Amino acid sequence: METPNTLTPSPAPSPKWQYRFDFFARHGAPKTKEYRQALKALPFAGKLKVNINVFALFFGWIYLLILGMWRKALVVIGINVVLIIASFLLPPLIMRVLFATLGIAVAMSTNYGYYLEKVKGKESWNPFEGLF
Repeated sequence: METPNTLTPSPAPSPKWQYRFDFFARHGAPKTKEYRQALKALPFAGKLKVNINVFALFFGWIYLLILGMWRKALVVIGINVVLIIASFLLPPLIMRVLFATLGIAVAMSTNYGYYLEKVKGKESWNPFEGLF
């Protein structure tokens, strides 16, 4: 006996996420020239809303898990483990810079990664997709 496919539709995104999704749909990935030009035209608050995810900046892989992007979260956890191991070999200042760079890169790529997963249906292991 087969069980019917009872997928429940995901709720509509919040207005903040809808704004981001519309921006990405119109202007493409963060690495494109069209995206950069459109981002320059936005006011400061709009630039922050589209370009950086504050929750991802402070919570990193935990926020990726909350959003359901577990593949990307596992990769970020792996990068963190490598950085922790390297912290025993490198000076503290270099490690702080590397951890800060990782946090900023995750914060800048989370919005587009979530757009790709929810709107385009593209699930990837690359946490920095569209950024580089």
